[in-house]
Amino acid sequence: MTPAPRRKSPLDGPGPVRLANASDPPEDPRPEAKPGRTLPASIEPMLHIDDLAALLSCSRRLVERMRSAGKVPKPDIHVGRCPRWRPATVRAWIERGGRP
Repeated sequence: MTPAPRRKSPLDGPGPVRLANASDPPEDPRPEAKPGRTLPASIEPMLHIDDLAALLSCSRRLVERMRSAGKVPKPDIHVGRCPRWRPATVRAWIERGGRP
């Protein structure tokens, strides 16, 4: 008795791949803008404690202690229990010499 032919495992390869032609227009990843409404040119992500610590070249714990002492500006928003700052808020705080 001969064994049944082995089937190709789904993990052996990705299968057929479609290559884009030079004549295909590139897809625009941005969402469609509604008439009369413009999309922002760039959206900066909110900063969390680790980002603030990296920006200030200190530890996360020091940022937490500074925040408890009121030496860091109040967060612009809380996501759950995690504070987030706008980059503009942090820039303004640094320009003021680190005074909240």
